[in-house]
Amino acid sequence: MPLLQVRMELQLEQTLLQGWLQHQLASVDLPLKLLRFPLGRLQGGKLRSFELSENRCELEVKFASGPAMQLGVLALGYIPESQIWRLRVEHLHFSGFRGAPVLNQVPGKVLEIAAAQAKQRLPGLLELCGNMELELYLKPLLQKGLQEASLRQRLGVLGLEASPTVRVEKLELGPGWLGLSLSASG
Repeated sequence: MPLLQVRMELQLEQTLLQGWLQHQLASVDLPLKLLRFPLGRLQGGKLRSFELSENRCELEVKFASGPAMQLGVLALGYIPESQIWRLRVEHLHFSGFRGAPVLNQVPGKVLEIAAAQAKQRLPGLLELCGNMELELYLKPLLQKGLQEASLRQRLGVLGLEASPTVRVEKLELGPGWLGLSLSASG
């Protein structure tokens, strides 16, 4: 029997998420390849625009190395039992480097490569389902987050053990916000 059970409802504002994304993008350093052919490099990303609306996310990123990317994603639904967020990429456009026209012709292949790279970095995170649809598995992401020492220390202050069970019960996008309902026990 768990010592403590916690349930949290969070509404993360677009500005907060934008700051977090900007921080993550600043340290990006990835080669761009299609099959074995090098097309450039993504380094030092900067968020040019970011907008959340009802079940949608639109963003534009410019990289210090030259390339730029526009991405539009539709949230198809969240499945709490399996901790899967189903997404469809509606718009993916590259510019600012010689390989951009090639990548723009094969967005499905770009997603396939991105999913493979994501799985290398964090196994089980992302699956490509065809028709530009993705399944984002939250369990590996939550496990990775719980491994961070500062978070584990804070959980201890709340009375939760070092590795509690955490589940996302609800996940939704609204105009200017991301809504989460979390439960934790331990």
